[in-house]
Amino acid sequence: MWWKKHQRPLLAVLILAAVLTAAFLRGGQPTRNEGPAAAVTSQPAAPVQETVPAAEPPAGEAAESGEPAAAPEPPESESVPPEEEQAPVPETESAPAAAQQPVRMPECTVSISCASILENMDLCLPEKTELVPEDGWILQPTAVPFTEGESVFDVLQRVCRQNRIHMEYMDTPVYGSAYIEGIHNLYEFDVGELSGWMYSVNGSFPNYGCSQAILADGDVVCWVYTCDYGADVGGNNFAA
Repeated sequence: MWWKKHQRPLLAVLILAAVLTAAFLRGGQPTRNEGPAAAVTSQPAAPVQETVPAAEPPAGEAAESGEPAAAPEPPESESVPPEEEQAPVPETESAPAAAQQPVRMPECTVSISCASILENMDLCLPEKTELVPEDGWILQPTAVPFTEGESVFDVLQRVCRQNRIHMEYMDTPVYGSAYIEGIHNLYEFDVGELSGWMYSVNGSFPNYGCSQAILADGDVVCWVYTCDYGADVGGNNFAA
């Protein structure tokens, strides 16, 4: 009965004693006297000032004499000798270069006429009368460019081909030239025994074949049909 009556107060006393014992064992030991050293370390240490050594001057300069080193001189710019300088680039032309004029070819004037037949229709073969133009012109005067060295025959061939005019010739090795037999289907002897084709250059009837007549710039070449061996057209002999 006694234990039950005093159980709680006794437990409280025991717990309090245990707590005090534990506190004494942990922190209740006396503090040792560390002496003067402890006193010194207990004071705050003065801040330490760090000094940065100055950079040493390069060897060979005036740093050894104590004088301040002179500032380095800037590098000199390199100059190109006049003979090595590049030539100035020319400016490009804004306007296009003028177009070259085409080379002018020499020209001659060529015509083909059978007007003489109109005055001799009674001598013309009946089947050929319808081939004769009313005005006598098979090809009116036409400017024809040619290459230097071409002959009257060369130009006649080209003109007839370009204008679709019939032309027939025969080579004559004896005369070294072509002989014109017919133009526009009108042949020699179609209008009498003395009829045929002739040509003139600048109003003159040459006495050699048309393959040998070399043209010059500005020449006027006329092919004409004669019914009287050239007498009716201003010539006196065949030279075609």
